[in-house]
Amino acid sequence: MTSRVHEPGNANLVITAAALIVAMTTIFTGEASAQTPASPPTNPTDNAAPRIPIRIALQTEAAFGVLRGSFHNQLAGARVDLRFSPRVSFGGYLGYVNLKGKDGRAHAVLPYAQIEYMAGDPSSRVRIPLRFASGYLPNNGPVVRVATGLAFTLGPNVDLITEVLAPMVWLTNNQTLLSMNLSLELVFRL
Repeated sequence: MTSRVHEPGNANLVITAAALIVAMTTIFTGEASAQTPASPPTNPTDNAAPRIPIRIALQTEAAFGVLRGSFHNQLAGARVDLRFSPRVSFGGYLGYVNLKGKDGRAHAVLPYAQIEYMAGDPSSRVRIPLRFASGYLPNNGPVVRVATGLAFTLGPNVDLITEVLAPMVWLTNNQTLLSMNLSLELVFRL
């Protein structure tokens, strides 16, 4: 896996992206700065737009190359999901990637979109996430990943999710690489 991005300025991009995610979450959850308080509805039958629940996930992931040479890549990032039901969500991920490069380690930013179906009873303490994601690694190419593992409920609004089977395809420099990934993520439901 190679990357032509070697500037240490990528850390600033990751920090800026994280700040943007927090700002978007604040806007979507209605917890914006203290402005004039909204007056209560005059009629309880007024139809307000339904609020789509949001999740924020912090994730770390290790990718181990298994096809066309061995490599180890490390990913760390955040994701914001819109939950359309207790089982289905769609979100955007932005992460920092430490890659095996031609001349040692290289650094990049990886954005991807992910759809998830959470199998199992929503009230259960253990469920099974089924995920599909696709994105683009700048200066390299597209990535595609599927994943499954276990989701553990830690509290009323917090989950710990492990992905133990997560193959990822990296299309880079006219070659296709395959990694088997392991990840750990902490999810907050807002």
